[in-house]
Amino acid sequence: MQGSSAQQNAESCVKSTSTPEMKNLVVLSTVAAFVQAIALIGWISAKVDAGIVQIGFIGMDPPITSIVFFAAAFCVPTALVTPVVMFTHWKPKFVLLGSQQLTDSLRGQFAAPFRMKYLYGVMAFVNGIALVSLKYKFFWPAAFNMLNIALYSAGLALVFKHFQNENVPTDLATTAGSMIGSTAPIDAGRLDALERDVKILKQELEALKELEALKIQKKTQLASTSAAPSGPLPSVWGAVFGSKGESASEEPATV
Repeated sequence: MQGSSAQQNAESCVKSTSTPEMKNLVVLSTVAAFVQAIALIGWISAKVDAGIVQIGFIGMDPPITSIVFFAAAFCVPTALVTPVVMFTHWKPKFVLLGSQQLTDSLRGQFAAPFRMKYLYGVMAFVNGIALVSLKYKFFWPAAFNMLNIALYSAGLALVFKHFQNENVPTDLATTAGSMIGSTAPIDAGRLDALERDVKILKQELEALKELEALKIQKKTQLASTSAAPSGPLPSVWGAVFGSKGESASEEPATV
């Protein structure tokens, strides 16, 4: 009985990204991707009456209308990939297209809490750029952008709630291992090996610094010894009185 209870406690403490919030994020991101695609098609096909002819929204008032279009186009690839990435977090054991490397790469893109929050925050902001079109009139694609602002804002709230769960890994070692793209034991081994290599490099760097300092010290000592005089310098007064004595002794000799 004690062994089974201990095993249950150990299983309950296992870190996992599979949470109800992540499941809701998968559904929400799928709906948002569909809405984003409709919004892009709407901005491409939007027309404005200009008398007899109709002008496309994109060419109506560049660069403002062009910015709205490119903002909608920029969101589509990210919107389509987001539900797939969230699915890899909800089902960590699932392998996409039979490629573990592809699955780990997608999962690692947003393994860190900041990256996932940044994703939903940026998507909500970029959808808000479409609201600039309201200065002209209300275009129906703007309604889909408004819907996506609400969806991605709700997704951002779910991300915050997801990472508040105790069983969701938020430590640096686990998230870094997820970004590397491998299993937990291999990630831990890689991190340990990296730490050992860094310590060895630091030791070698310190040894090189000490060796360089010794070389500089020896060079300065050699320079100081070579510049030092070999004997005592002659005194100024001795030179003056010595020359006078020599001239006095030479005068009687000449006489």
